[in-house]
Amino acid sequence: MKIALILVVFILAVLIIFWIQNRKTVPFSNIDSMRKPIKIGHRGASGYCPENTMASYQKAIDLGVDFIEIDIHMSKDGKLIVHHDPQLERTTNGKGLLKDYTSEQLMKMDAGSWFNPDFCHERIPLLTEVLDRFLPQAGILIEIKHPELNPGIEQALTTVLNSYQSDHQRIMIHSFDVASIKKCHELMPSIPVGILVKNSPLGISDKFLREVSEFAAFVNPKHTMMSAKLKQKIHRHGMRAFTWTVNDKKKLKAFEAIKLDGIITDFPDYL
Repeated sequence: MKIALILVVFILAVLIIFWIQNRKTVPFSNIDSMRKPIKIGHRGASGYCPENTMASYQKAIDLGVDFIEIDIHMSKDGKLIVHHDPQLERTTNGKGLLKDYTSEQLMKMDAGSWFNPDFCHERIPLLTEVLDRFLPQAGILIEIKHPELNPGIEQALTTVLNSYQSDHQRIMIHSFDVASIKKCHELMPSIPVGILVKNSPLGISDKFLREVSEFAAFVNPKHTMMSAKLKQKIHRHGMRAFTWTVNDKKKLKAFEAIKLDGIITDFPDYL
């Protein structure tokens, strides 16, 4: 009787593990077949070029990235613009909020001189420009920035990515905003989505991981939180473990050693 009970418990445990690992509709086979960790260029190769510019993305390609990580906002006329901050001052010669300008106005701004005068011809790109030019060469990891400032950005992104359906396994989406990512998964179940996590002394709870695992394919905590233990914890909930943004060579080697699924860095050649 006792042996039969143990056998039943074992079978149930196996079935639960199988359900956790296979319940998502998201195909991740392209990621799983890549080297570990996958090399993700932060805003391109932003250690060498002005972030989120075509020059930065090309440099990342030249340095052998698997994915390019980019940031998107919406312009006044509803276009998806690749830029990190809600404001324009830090990385362009524009002023004020990005959302107050049309795409045509934004694309005329200088997005490179702040980094180095040699990049004075770099402009703020449209998402479609980045996808058209770089998708054949690398995957694209899209971060949705400040969805509260860009109502409807998830639907706008869906509309754009519907034109790239054959490339969905080379596209990923993540954000700090859990509700936004859940909406993306509902709208685009064929594209892997993930949750970015800021550093927290409390760590990441099993409750949180259990909740987001219903739709997320990966979790991406800040590098100051990441460890072998946290990686295993994320894996137990059936998700992949990424980390951002790692620029220290010693730390990169340590994360390589524990076989993280993906690492975001400003210096792709360090990996």
